[in-house]
Amino acid sequence: MQAGNTRLEELYTKWINNTATPDEMEELLKLMQEGASREQLMPGIEKFWTGLEDDHSFSSRQKDRLVDNILSQWPSEPVIRIRRRIPYWRWVAAAVVILLTGVAIWQFTNKDTTELVQKTVAPVPEVIAPGRNGAILTLSDGRQILLDSTNNGVFATQGKTEIAIQNNQLIYQAGDDMDSATITYNTMSTPKGRQFQLLLPDGSRVWLNAASSIRYPVAFRGTERKVEVKGEAYFEVAADQARPFLVQTQHQVVQALGTGFNVHAYSNETAEQTTLVEGSVKVTLSTGKQLYAILGPGQQAMLDNRKQSMAVLENQSEAATAWKNGYFHLENMSFEKVMKQLERWYDIEVVYANGVPDLSFYGGISRNMTLDALIRALKVSEVHFKIQAGRRLVVYK
Repeated sequence: MQAGNTRLEELYTKWINNTATPDEMEELLKLMQEGASREQLMPGIEKFWTGLEDDHSFSSRQKDRLVDNILSQWPSEPVIRIRRRIPYWRWVAAAVVILLTGVAIWQFTNKDTTELVQKTVAPVPEVIAPGRNGAILTLSDGRQILLDSTNNGVFATQGKTEIAIQNNQLIYQAGDDMDSATITYNTMSTPKGRQFQLLLPDGSRVWLNAASSIRYPVAFRGTERKVEVKGEAYFEVAADQARPFLVQTQHQVVQALGTGFNVHAYSNETAEQTTLVEGSVKVTLSTGKQLYAILGPGQQAMLDNRKQSMAVLENQSEAATAWKNGYFHLENMSFEKVMKQLERWYDIEVVYANGVPDLSFYGGISRNMTLDALIRALKVSEVHFKIQAGRRLVVYK
């Protein structure tokens, strides 16, 4: 370990134990700002992860503001180019915590230091908040209900099925009307900048990503359970050997009995991906060629919509479910694909002033940052960003 990192550990040990002097606290932040890159800081950060994770000195809102301020001052460089086999979200969370505590050091010292912070940290000129929980429910008669503002409890019925909200999850409680010949469908959709959870009447759980929709019956009948998806959704399917669970997209059908898997099927992309986390699924091309793949845990069926071809990739479950776990997975991802994720999550339009940069990112980063803070963390020397009015992000190379 480098000497600078050894000193960093020493200073942090003193801060954690409340024994650091004001001069040592100032030295710690100075080391972070002037003497160490992200990569140099990471070994020391990891050591303190467990202790810092439990630090409740600041509220979530205060921490969010501090993250924005620190990232606005951090030197421009690619996002976390670390290939060590530690979950990416943990590295990002640890990096954020060390930056937060560094600012906190200056904030609770003397008045002169506080004034220095105010002079050093520039306010964010324009804030575009990250996405949040929210969706629109369309009932069988066409009525639409905004779930963002719906209180917990039962708020509608479809036949004998009750529909309720509980802790940001839409819940269907099927009644005893299985003899009815009429199949009633509802659709839950998320605009850009929203995500939501759904508990289907059979007990299966669905996480719906931004700019997506799922159409489903309010009660499953017959020999199969079938839903339709546009966009991206993660499924935890309730086991029922007698009735397979089917997910229909524009180009494929995914069949499962009881399993966890992710479906990525946006209409503005040239490929659809189905990624298995546990259990087993069969992915079948729904148009053109008679083509299918049976996946095992960690495998991903990559369907090329144009070529009508399918490939099976290994070890993809972490990348495919990153959005569900609160972060962007960027490992070996092209610049354009990263920007598509930002468009959906931040409800923005990305404009390329002079072409798409031929760059790839590595690592991962939290989805809970403002857009300004995130693009500062992503900034590389070859590319510049500018947020314009009308929720436009302009990319210059």
